[in-house]
Amino acid sequence: MRQGKVKWYNGKKCFGFITPDTPNQDGNTDDVFVHSSALKAAEIRFLNENDIVEFEEEVRNGKLSVTTLKLIQRDEESARRFQERRAERRRAIEGRKQREEKKHGFAFWKK
Repeated sequence: MRQGKVKWYNGKKCFGFITPDTPNQDGNTDDVFVHSSALKAAEIRFLNENDIVEFEEEVRNGKLSVTTLKLIQRDEESARRFQERRAERRRAIEGRKQREEKKHGFAFWKK
């Protein structure tokens, strides 16, 4: 298995890229595509930028893609920023819901 760092991963788009530390057998050092299905198979919920992973790859549609993935080390700073952004989005959504309820008055279907 090769080792590398997560360059970026977008959970909404369900894909991202890993920058390998070493070239593969063919001498290729290109970034490797990672799909959410590889995370699901490895029972990993999410990836953050700069997480260190081990992976196996294969060529699919002419590009390198991760087939097997293993999380080695989380980047705690990236994880903290991710959690802060998530909490901020939740607060914004909750604020919008409250403003909508005030604007339209009492919603009889909600108890």
